Amino acid sequence: MTVEFDAVTVTLGGRDVVRESSLTVESGTVVGLVGPNGSGKSSLLRTLYRALKPRRGTVHVDGRDVLSLSGRQAARSVAVMLQDPPTDFDLTVAETVALGRAPHHASFGRDTAEDLRIVDEAMLRAEITNLGDRMVATLSGGQRQRVMLARALAQESPILVLDEPSNHLDIAHQHELMSTVRGLGRTVIAALHDLNLAAQYCDHIVVLAEGRIIASGPPVEVLTPGLIRTTFGVDVRVLGEPSDPVFAFRPFAAHSAPEPPAEPSRTDPSTEGTSRSCATSS
Repeated sequence: MTVEFDAVTVTLGGRDVVRESSLTVESGTVVGLVGPNGSGKSSLLRTLYRALKPRRGTVHVDGRDVLSLSGRQAARSVAVMLQDPPTDFDLTVAETVALGRAPHHASFGRDTAEDLRIVDEAMLRAEITNLGDRMVATLSGGQRQRVMLARALAQESPILVLDEPSNHLDIAHQHELMSTVRGLGRTVIAALHDLNLAAQYCDHIVVLAEGRIIASGPPVEVLTPGLIRTTFGVDVRVLGEPSDPVFAFRPFAAHSAPEPPAEPSRTDPSTEGTSRSCATSS
């Protein structure tokens, strides 16, 4: 399912946080949105799942304006995993994951055997099968993050939105999550801070700065040392093969030239001997 952002502008607090941004996400591709904090990544994503309404421009899913869809139609098209899962769930893990099936039910419809199978499979993929009876509020941040992934998977929407999906996850689960979503065959749009994850798992990278899209294309073409330096304000070394880069970062100041040593002060000849004796005795 194709997603199109057409000249989208979003205004919050009287300021444009997304500016005239246009982007087409082809069906079945994994697209990473990267950029510094405040660059507009999350705000752009929120227009897709209708948490924000653009001041100008439109967002289309398979040619249909998302604002023209009913709530049920929108939920059947787009599933969302947020960067900060809610902590006030008074539900078990299994019950929370099962909420992903709600858009597929008639009002007050009960879970079918097929629903339960899909929920079980989603929990298995997210590696939370052993947590099914736990209350969500008792889980760690990383565990809650995986519960939200399972709920999004159970929703079976053709478009999956991930807003900082690696938040709270350890390194192993970050890679497992991205590997899982890449293998789904769905259209995936993820806002990412980790450029190494973006380069490894995304087909296409979109770079935002100050609310505007400043670069777009395959990771190897977009994530260049020059762009990283100017956009993120860090120096970078590219390791590994050009087709499979690994980035090592450090602030500019970390390798700046050391200050030259101070010129030796002139010693008053009358006190030279005293100075030397003090140095010796110390």
